[in-house]
Amino acid sequence: MSIRVKNKYTGEIIDEITGDTKETLSSKIKNAHRNWAKLKDMDFFERAKLLGKVATRLRFKKKELKKLIVAEGGLPIKYSEWELAIVTNGFKFCEWYWQFLEDKPLTNMDGEQFCRLKYVPQGLAACISPRNTPISLPLYQMGANYLVGNPAIVKPSTACPLTMRMAFDIMEDMQLPALDGFNLAIAPGEWAVNEFLKNELVKTFLCISASHTAKDILVRYAKILKKSVDKSMGIDMYTFPFKQFIFECAGNDAGIIMDDVNLEQVAKWNVNASYTNSGQQCFSMKRIIVHRDIYDDYIECLIKEIENLKYGDPTDPDVDIGPLGSRKILMMMEVMVEDALKYDCKIYTGGEKIDPGEDYGLFYKPTLVEIGPELCEDLTKAPFLWREEAFGPVRSVTKADDLKDAIRLANASNYGMRAVAYTSDLKNIEIFKTQLESANIYINAKPMLTDISVALGGIKDSSWPAGARYYPQDLVFAKYIYDGTPANLEKIK
Repeated sequence: MSIRVKNKYTGEIIDEITGDTKETLSSKIKNAHRNWAKLKDMDFFERAKLLGKVATRLRFKKKELKKLIVAEGGLPIKYSEWELAIVTNGFKFCEWYWQFLEDKPLTNMDGEQFCRLKYVPQGLAACISPRNTPISLPLYQMGANYLVGNPAIVKPSTACPLTMRMAFDIMEDMQLPALDGFNLAIAPGEWAVNEFLKNELVKTFLCISASHTAKDILVRYAKILKKSVDKSMGIDMYTFPFKQFIFECAGNDAGIIMDDVNLEQVAKWNVNASYTNSGQQCFSMKRIIVHRDIYDDYIECLIKEIENLKYGDPTDPDVDIGPLGSRKILMMMEVMVEDALKYDCKIYTGGEKIDPGEDYGLFYKPTLVEIGPELCEDLTKAPFLWREEAFGPVRSVTKADDLKDAIRLANASNYGMRAVAYTSDLKNIEIFKTQLESANIYINAKPMLTDISVALGGIKDSSWPAGARYYPQDLVFAKYIYDGTPANLEKIK
């Protein structure tokens, strides 16, 4: 199987690579599992130090990596700098995660410390990473597994596999110890997922995808379990083993702007949070909720900032909006806007596409659509743009009567990744912290916070299992160890 990777802006074929077959993927899984012992022979701090060295090598190759990110991902050059910095800084400072992995002593009811919780790697992980981040998320998946001592197979998107392949080549060239426990799966997601699900060596399934895709994967896993039923003992016995599933899914984040803030400053942050990488980020601000007393003035500030965004050639350092990742995304933006118009929603700016008729050079102009608050009360009848994640440069704005109404609108969603609020009222800040329904709450924050200490995750349909998390923490399990030797040694001699 041959995979052609195209430049998202020019259509030029960047490279043509050979994809995996079922046989080669199975071989990679077996080899990674076979080399698990090499990872176990190193301790956490040794692995952390080695990842720091990887970060240094990646920085040496920054120019080449950024060029690939821009070409195959369509990300503007200034955004590629940000994405690369996420993972290099994360690797450099990954010792920070030790607080989640070190043994924890437990004190029993009598005040004795005979027990400890020891954190043990889950085993081989299959990692599915998305198209919109050619390097940061797939490398975070690989690095987190390396750090805790799990082998892993990482599947980057076939739309942009080259950046991750270059990063892996860099690790091979530096002869990173225990790298035999890792590999890349270059394959379409549909059948690669099935191979991972069917393979009993795969213990953890770490997937970053749409929520509906994640649910479909669980259904597929259930079908595999059903086929494994043994009825020989007179009852249904499911012989296929459990897997650990970690799903990072869609976000439909709300951003609340109250009537006691600097409108120009917050509008700049708002636009940055909403339209970076053409809005193709799960944690982008997507539903803007504005206090009615400042609504008209804030809309004016928003439109000004949106229309100042520059779209075009992503290699241009002044460009803010690069080409969309696929025709599917372009079509989804059209459908969302057309659907909103059926509800008599108002388009403040944008609402136009640039389509050369090819599978590259696709743009949708940064768009802002007003949705009346009365349309948001019943999710089953609400506009598509309000109900589902707009994974492109289309955003909605809605008017709120007061604090309580703003929180009601923000929580009126099937998703709960991040929620953002801007207010200078200290009492209202505490109310936002407790009443907003998201796993990650940001109050008066600059956009795009993603350093190593920032948790991922969500609630509702944004993540499963629910909650804010750090991958290293989820890739291990707690082992309870009771050692009664101090109290009982003499008794058993």
